[in-house]
Amino acid sequence: METLALSQLTAFVRRVFALNLPEAVWVSAELAQVNESRGHTWLTLVEKDPEADNVIAQLDAVVWAGVHKKLQKAHGIKLLRGVLQEGMSVRLQVTASFHARFGLKLLVEDIDPEHTIGSLERRRQATLENLHAAGLLDRNARLPLPALPQRLAVISADTAAGLADFQNQLEQNPYGYAFRTELYPAAMQGAQTGEEISTRLRQIARRRRDYDAIVLVRGGGGKTDLAAFNEEALCRALADAPLPILAGIGHEVDDTVADRVVHRSLKTPTAVAVYLIERLLQAERQLLQLGRTIGQTAENSLYHERARLANMELNLHRSAEETLERARTQLKHQGELLDALRPEATLARGYALVSQHGQLLTSPAAVTRGTVDVRLREGRLRLTKD
Repeated sequence: METLALSQLTAFVRRVFALNLPEAVWVSAELAQVNESRGHTWLTLVEKDPEADNVIAQLDAVVWAGVHKKLQKAHGIKLLRGVLQEGMSVRLQVTASFHARFGLKLLVEDIDPEHTIGSLERRRQATLENLHAAGLLDRNARLPLPALPQRLAVISADTAAGLADFQNQLEQNPYGYAFRTELYPAAMQGAQTGEEISTRLRQIARRRRDYDAIVLVRGGGGKTDLAAFNEEALCRALADAPLPILAGIGHEVDDTVADRVVHRSLKTPTAVAVYLIERLLQAERQLLQLGRTIGQTAENSLYHERARLANMELNLHRSAEETLERARTQLKHQGELLDALRPEATLARGYALVSQHGQLLTSPAAVTRGTVDVRLREGRLRLTKD
């Protein structure tokens, strides 16, 4: 058997690639790693077993700086940056390059953004179906949001422009409402987003009594920038949060799954701040209206009670006068009756009062020996019984 020098073998392999892959081909894969250096973007492409999720194929690829600039012009900087993220499903046009020292590498010539967007939408739909089946889509929405949500746990990238917009809007509200915010910094884009936000949610859960609500904000972005917010693990963590979540995570017309599971989704960080301010304003208006209602009710009650008291006083006065008049009449009748029953009245009618020894006599049999006193209307008689 012939023995080849290593350089001869590598030259043979290079010819094989040159003969069998003379033109660029399209390949679909998942980006396991993405690194940038000196304008070049280095990629690790993998294919996973859909059943076991283990890697069954892996190759390195590179987007040279010149090609990167060409792709930026063709697809836009934001879209390109969004596609070339770890965890993204991509469709790339590549040529094979085999170097005697550095081995096989795929050279990226073009990308198919629609493949990535389509993959994201399929992932989004699958996540929605799974969350719906688990009853999680409205779990956070059922949590009561306080009428005065002023103690806020904020999850955002600490350098995000959206965070600054949110804080400025709160601080400069024209009504002077005071809000207390505490930042829990987390990645808002890329492969670490889901894990970092989930970690922050667990930290907030341990201090749930310190806050009224959770605020999740980031700046605007395209569909690929917001891909992490369609991940099932992150959306489950948001749905299970112990406090209502107010989210402002982008400008896209299409909602992410995260928008569907939080308590309320506002399109921008500024909109979240405006919502909070208006909620306090509404509560203040309700309190003022309640105060006016209580005052009016008290005034009406006082008016009616005064009228009722005056009526009671009038009725009491009338009742007293009527009672007094009845008493006077009764007293008069009693006086007349008393006058009619006086001994003098009896004597005036021709009757006499007969007594002996100080006792009135009502029967002849009661008379004893001695003096009998007879009282008439106009004098007395003294009779002696032997």
